[in-house]
Amino acid sequence: MTSTPRRGPFTWLRALFGGGPGPVVGMPFEAVTVEVPEIVSVHRNSTVTFETPAKGDGFGFHVEIRCDWCAEGRLDQERLSRSIDSYQAVMPQRLNERVRDIARRYEPFRAEEAELAVNHALREGECFENGLVSCRTVAYLQPAPEVLEQQRKAALELQDIEHRYAKSALHVKLLSEVSEKWRAFLAGGLAGVREDSDALSWLTPWAVLLAEQPDKAATEVGDMFRQRQKQVDEFVKLLEKQAKGYQAQDLFEFVVTNEQQLGHAMRLFGLPLPGELDSGGGLSEPLPRAQSARD
Repeated sequence: MTSTPRRGPFTWLRALFGGGPGPVVGMPFEAVTVEVPEIVSVHRNSTVTFETPAKGDGFGFHVEIRCDWCAEGRLDQERLSRSIDSYQAVMPQRLNERVRDIARRYEPFRAEEAELAVNHALREGECFENGLVSCRTVAYLQPAPEVLEQQRKAALELQDIEHRYAKSALHVKLLSEVSEKWRAFLAGGLAGVREDSDALSWLTPWAVLLAEQPDKAATEVGDMFRQRQKQVDEFVKLLEKQAKGYQAQDLFEFVVTNEQQLGHAMRLFGLPLPGELDSGGGLSEPLPRAQSARD
């Protein structure tokens, strides 16, 4: 007769951890559930301000750095807030040291360039405790009050220059358009002169005058033609004087030699050449050169 082995009080425990011959009858295994905390994040904003020297140490920059803090992890908010507090306390000194080396490379009136360089150096931000706490920064730099005042004066001077040149350019544009109309109007009083002739160039100063003072048209137009007539008379006297100097020469040679010069001068004065009015505005042909009897 076989007997059943006797079970001690720890038999079921040995069987549970693999020490017994087999599973314990009537003791089912229950799974243990572990609760994992959710990820919690804490955000905070702070501002760090300080003065840092510029190149030459004569003036400095006013620096303002805005910090965006973030602490994120499977911890409670109070613990995360304390983590931010600890690093926020040392951040001003940390930023001051980094910005100082960069700002001293730039003149005190080049705050814009210094600001770009500082933000480029801080673009990666700060990271602590393997990413538990991070801080992203944006820097703003301003020149010293004395430098800023001088820059304002310079900006106003440049603005005044730009406005003055813009006004001049607009004045020239409008004056050109109006004077061109006056020029065409005055050209209508010249008989036998083509619109594209050089004779119209002398009308430009008068056209500009009338464009600026159109109410003087009645008097200025008369003065203009009287002055022109006076110039023509003086020119005729000059020709007479020159002609007397050529009396010793052959008359035909004198006319042939001076025809082109005289014709160009008469066109400049707005005087039609002989034959232009009869031929409809065409230039007269030069005189043929006389042939010798031997030809």
